[in-house]
Amino acid sequence: MLNLQREALIDDYITSYNNFDVPGMLKVLHQDVVFENFSNGEKTLATQGIQDFQKQAEKAARLFEKREISPKKWIHQARYTEVHLRYHAILADDLPDGSKKKGDEINLSGRSVFEFKDGLISKIQDFS
Repeated sequence: MLNLQREALIDDYITSYNNFDVPGMLKVLHQDVVFENFSNGEKTLATQGIQDFQKQAEKAARLFEKREISPKKWIHQARYTEVHLRYHAILADDLPDGSKKKGDEINLSGRSVFEFKDGLISKIQDFS
């Protein structure tokens, strides 16, 4: 897959994510998509398959009033594309652990690693 094709898929995914458009996110994902989230070096979440991903994406969307991923740097490798990004969000509700309240802002820098299969995104790993 060409780098421009990879970037187009990732851009579609990010645009849909920023617009809370879960069906749009799913359109660019492989049926067997794997999603993993890592925070401070520890895996905090993992999903397997598009249905599992959809449930998590819908649940996560309800947590935010606003959210935005902004790509800053693209690194293309043979098997994956890594995107360095900034993340900004405003909470729509208190977090269950009480660490943040409704209206609080979240600002992070991180990176996402995307793998591809059959012309779609087959794996996403988020690191913050």
